[in-house]
Amino acid sequence: MVLIIGGLLVLALFSFWLVRKQDGKLRVLMYHKVDDSRRDMLTVTTEQLDQHLFYLRKRGYDFISIRNLFNLSSPPSNGIVLTFDDAYVNNLELAYPILKKHEACATIFVPTAYVGDSSQWDTKAEPLLPVEALRNLDPEVFDLGLHSHTHRNYGDLSEEALEEDLRRNIQFFRDHQLPFVPAFAYPYGSRPKDKNRKKFMQQVMSQMGISMAFRIGNRLNNWPLSKPYEIQRIDIRGTDSLEDFAWKVKWGKQF
Repeated sequence: MVLIIGGLLVLALFSFWLVRKQDGKLRVLMYHKVDDSRRDMLTVTTEQLDQHLFYLRKRGYDFISIRNLFNLSSPPSNGIVLTFDDAYVNNLELAYPILKKHEACATIFVPTAYVGDSSQWDTKAEPLLPVEALRNLDPEVFDLGLHSHTHRNYGDLSEEALEEDLRRNIQFFRDHQLPFVPAFAYPYGSRPKDKNRKKFMQQVMSQMGISMAFRIGNRLNNWPLSKPYEIQRIDIRGTDSLEDFAWKVKWGKQF
């Protein structure tokens, strides 16, 4: 009996420690596409997105825009950031009404060479938002961020190609007078593995005024952010159940 009670006490203390361990963490969710009915690795349905945001609200999570993230000394205990990669037309047509309904905000990361064109890196290319649509997005819901110019894998690029791509990415926003947050999302979540190339890339980002960069990683982030160019995002997939989503939001991928 003593052993059983002792075991239950240890289990209870461990559970308490796990819950407390998540306090003060910053969660960043990564979405791509939204569809009325199709779901796959990169696509959630409108029903799923609605369920996700309802769940987050019900559980007391606070939506934080990346723009506001720059001004926080510490995030809310349940702070969460929503991001959408690639600027698909469906982010505006299908995701926007759901975000608005739940009073949520998100950042769209834009690969600028393909604005108004289609996602040529997809197996089946899909339309991307044109400049005017990006300019007229509801600022209470959407921020725009950097997602490279040519949507190439940064792990494969030379130092010269990295610097040129970053420069062209920023210049596009300036040329078209599009407001953006100085935050970057790595295409495919990849960046140089070589320490010298990675250091060079981060120095260039700093010189260009880019203050944050987001990878994948599927983990929660400690605050304050000790590695601002290595912020981890949680990959949200249409193939996940709501239970999978809840687990990812709570724990990331820690076990």
